[in-house]
Amino acid sequence: MYTIGFDAKRLFHNGTGLGNYSRSLVRSLYEEFPSYQYLLFTPSISYTNESFYFTEKFKVVIPKLFSKVGWRSRFMLYSLLEQNVDLYHGLSHELPFKIETTDIKTVVTIHDVIYKFFPNDFPMIDKAVYDIKWKHACAVTHAIIATSEATKRDIIHFFGVPEEKIHVVYQSCDPIFETIVSEKEKQHVCNTWNLPTDFILYVGAITERKNVLQLVQAYNRVKNQVAIPLVIVGNGRQYLYKVKQYIEKESLQSQVKILTGVQNHDLPALYQSAQMFIYPSKYEGFGIPILESLKSGTPVIASNTSSLPEVGGNAAMYIHPDSIESLCDAMVKVYTDKDLRIDMIEKGFKHASNFSNTQFAYDTMSVYKKIV
Repeated sequence: MYTIGFDAKRLFHNGTGLGNYSRSLVRSLYEEFPSYQYLLFTPSISYTNESFYFTEKFKVVIPKLFSKVGWRSRFMLYSLLEQNVDLYHGLSHELPFKIETTDIKTVVTIHDVIYKFFPNDFPMIDKAVYDIKWKHACAVTHAIIATSEATKRDIIHFFGVPEEKIHVVYQSCDPIFETIVSEKEKQHVCNTWNLPTDFILYVGAITERKNVLQLVQAYNRVKNQVAIPLVIVGNGRQYLYKVKQYIEKESLQSQVKILTGVQNHDLPALYQSAQMFIYPSKYEGFGIPILESLKSGTPVIASNTSSLPEVGGNAAMYIHPDSIESLCDAMVKVYTDKDLRIDMIEKGFKHASNFSNTQFAYDTMSVYKKIV
C-alpha cells in the first residue's frame, strides 16, 4: 500500500478555484481507490462545513516546531520523510525545495500561468516568487499535471518542459451542480438574494482579467432587447469599485445586481434559474464555472481563448473577449432564440458528462502509477 501526500493548504483555506480542485481530487481518489493511504499536509486548518469531512477521513499533518511561513517550501520535507510518504502531489504549482534529493516521487499540478500573461496584475515580489517556485517544481518533478491542453502549451512555452513530462488531466466540479433543484428551492434562493427567477448570470472573481466591466458595458447596449437583469456573483477589490462606478454612472442599479458572499449551496439554484451564463474571461487555466453551468443545464456564452473552448466544447457559443459587439450579438441571439437555447442545453449535458469526478480520479491515479 502506497502512502500519498498532498499539499492541502488550498483545500483548507480556499473556497473557490484551487480549493475546489483540491477537495474534488482528494475526495474522488479516496472514494475510487480506498486501499491507498492519503495524508494532507497544511500549515493550518480552517474549520468549515466542508473541511470537517477531510479532518474526519484523513490524517492531517501540520507544523509543530517550525514557522508556518515557508513551511510548504522548506520544512514540510521533514514531515514527508517522517510520515514515509511514497508520492507527494503539489496541488498548486509548487514542491518543497530539495525534495528531489529524497526517494519521494513527485507530481505537481500547474493550473495556469496567469502571471506571465497579465504581469501588471501581480506585485513584483509575487512574480519573482512564482518564477522561483514554479520553475523549480517543473524542473525537479517526475510528472506535471496540466488542467488543459492550453495550459500544457503554456508550460512548454514558458518553462521549457519536455512535452512527455506533462499529462493533461481534466477536473470536474462539485456533484451538487448535477442535481435538479426544485422550483420551490429556486424561488427561495432568488427571494433570499432579491432576484427575479430569470436573469443573465456571471460567476467568478470580479477582476480585470475576467472582463466583467466589458460584460456590463455590453449588457448596457442590449438591455432593451434582452429584457432580464444581469446578475454578477463574485468578489473583487479595486476593479469591483470600477465596475460599480460604471453601473452608477449609467443608472443600471435596478438592472445589474452584484452579489458577494454567495455560498456554494446557493449556486445550483442560481445557475438553474439563469437563462444564460456568460464567461468573457481573457484567460483561464480551466474555467470551472463553465462546467458548473453546463451541468446545471444553462446555455453558455464564453470567450474563445485559452482553455475555455476545451471546457465548453460544442455546447457553448464563443465570443472574442475584446469585442463588445460579438458579446452583444451573442446575448441577443441566445435570449431571442428558444430553439437555440434548447439545443445548447442538450449539447451541454452531453459534453459535460465527459468531466466526472470518477474520470478525474482515474486519470490522476494513472499519472501516479506511471512514476511509482
